[in-house]
Amino acid sequence: MRAVIGQGNLIQLMHAPDMHEVPFCPDYCRHILAWEHGLLPLFDLSVWLRGQPRQRPLSCVGVVAFRGEDPAPRFGALALAAPPKRIDVDDAWACDLPESEMRWQPVCCSCFETGGEPFPILDLRRFFDLRPEPVGP
Repeated sequence: MRAVIGQGNLIQLMHAPDMHEVPFCPDYCRHILAWEHGLLPLFDLSVWLRGQPRQRPLSCVGVVAFRGEDPAPRFGALALAAPPKRIDVDDAWACDLPESEMRWQPVCCSCFETGGEPFPILDLRRFFDLRPEPVGP
């Protein structure tokens, strides 16, 4: 399944970005990249959903901006399988998150369906505030 973000959240696309590994981080947030506003955490939704490391090299990253609890903008980066496509959404397309896709629930704020396919809408603040499960006894 594919996810969507608001058009205003995507501020830059980067192809084959220079990433740096951060040891001891979960696979879905194992890298950072240098950007004009400093180091950005790079989150990989597909790794987060599957719980397995990425099998193919990452070729496209979207730099996103969003608001946290304070009014200052926050920035992050999302691994993309391909460059994004714009979808103009109608309110009538709103739907519940399918039972089979409840793993999205912690990070999405809504869902819509078009062409028979549901699209969870990411809440970037919730996603970038995820904390890994503790490891160990």
